[in-house]
Amino acid sequence: MAEPITAAYTASNDATLSVSSLNLNQFVDAAAAGNTRSLEFRSNDLGQEIDLLLMFEPPKVGKLYVDLFPVVWKVISFSATGIGSANVEYTADTGFLVPQFVAGNRVSASNAQPCQTGQKCTLKTNENENGNYLTPAAPGTPKVMQCLNATARPASIGIGFFNEAGTKIEPALVWNNIAVNSTLSVELTPKLKIYAASDYKVTELIRGDIESPLLFDKNLIALPSFTEWTVSIDPGTGQVKIDAA
Repeated sequence: MAEPITAAYTASNDATLSVSSLNLNQFVDAAAAGNTRSLEFRSNDLGQEIDLLLMFEPPKVGKLYVDLFPVVWKVISFSATGIGSANVEYTADTGFLVPQFVAGNRVSASNAQPCQTGQKCTLKTNENENGNYLTPAAPGTPKVMQCLNATARPASIGIGFFNEAGTKIEPALVWNNIAVNSTLSVELTPKLKIYAASDYKVTELIRGDIESPLLFDKNLIALPSFTEWTVSIDPGTGQVKIDAA
């Protein structure tokens, strides 16, 4: 079993609590006004059915596929014939979640709290000790969103994006084995990756490299608020392509 994730000691503002800080990859101030993005994907007589897997680039620091796992954010499908269209909405409304695993490999949230850059949540255990929950976000460290594991044992913590209605969080990343009294600090950059892959489901934990060519690799914040993309198959190579419309 992997050792609990810890990092070098850093000073804490908590009254009597010494906290280790785990600073991971770059993600963005997702809460900033104007950071929502809408992407429309279109196809025309592809000749074969295609499923596209959408996920966010995991951090460069950490044990990928050991303690850190990306999650399938979306799966969009296109028919072999006719005109196809799929719209993807990125709300930029980030939050932490308490992951629970359904059917072995699917991730859902037993509890979630909105948390933006510069804010901090705390993971605690319910009074009846039958589960964990997150406290509402409080002021934290600038440029990062943070979550302190204040439970009695190493824990799993996830990050996701709330839907437009704010009623559901869509998991994007899961860290396992965050050490007791450690703070997960994440500076987010929403870099969206897309693969043509038919064997994955929405919210599925990705446990290894995807064995398909990378078709799309974009920082969503660098895109206009609305973009259109054409999904096609190269007649010469048979490979799926995604091009700006």
